Amino acid sequence: MTVLIGERYRAVLAQSLAAQGIEPFWLPDDAALDPRLAAHADLAVFRAGMRIFAGSEISPYIVSYLTNRGYVVESISGLGKTYPADVPLCICATGRYTIYNEATAYGPAVAAAGGIPVRVRQGYTKCAALVVDERSIVTADASVSRAAKNAGMDVLDIAPGRVVLDGYDTGFIGGASFTINDIVYFTGTLNGHPDRERIVRFITERGKRPVFLTEEPIFDIGGAIPV
Repeated sequence: MTVLIGERYRAVLAQSLAAQGIEPFWLPDDAALDPRLAAHADLAVFRAGMRIFAGSEISPYIVSYLTNRGYVVESISGLGKTYPADVPLCICATGRYTIYNEATAYGPAVAAAGGIPVRVRQGYTKCAALVVDERSIVTADASVSRAAKNAGMDVLDIAPGRVVLDGYDTGFIGGASFTINDIVYFTGTLNGHPDRERIVRFITERGKRPVFLTEEPIFDIGGAIPV
């Protein structure tokens, strides 16, 4: 499996990703975004099936790579360093549901994702939700949780914080994890997180298993996008 992931995290994650049989395609920082978030794949790229939406700063090399794998890549302009200009592509698509902020999300990307719409107030939607399966998420965001439950999703509510993000008080659990098939990968451990056992149980009850890529406390990298 290949994933798109921020190049900034190569030194800390390359070895553990290789051990898991995951081939990383390292994304350079997106100059349009805030330098603290410029390496976050979930702000720079959104995948809907075989369509890829990406900020205009995406390199021709990456476009060529994705095109050769059969993807149709659409470049969008207007990504910026301050909210809400940094979140048009930060959409949480589970396959069955698409969670997004109608005021900030890029409409064609939402349409391409399809699924049952779940409208929320949170612009950093993909960051805020750990997708376990097509109907199950983990989140610390009350507005995302409420809307998802109302739409029929299974939601585990957890305490906010406990996710490292340089330059900020805290990051998001969705940005500190990604799911491939039956494995939920975390950038680090959940040791010290007050909901550690509940998170692990929620994942395993759905036929998945957690894998912790490093011994560090979980840290927000903007997730990883399987391609």
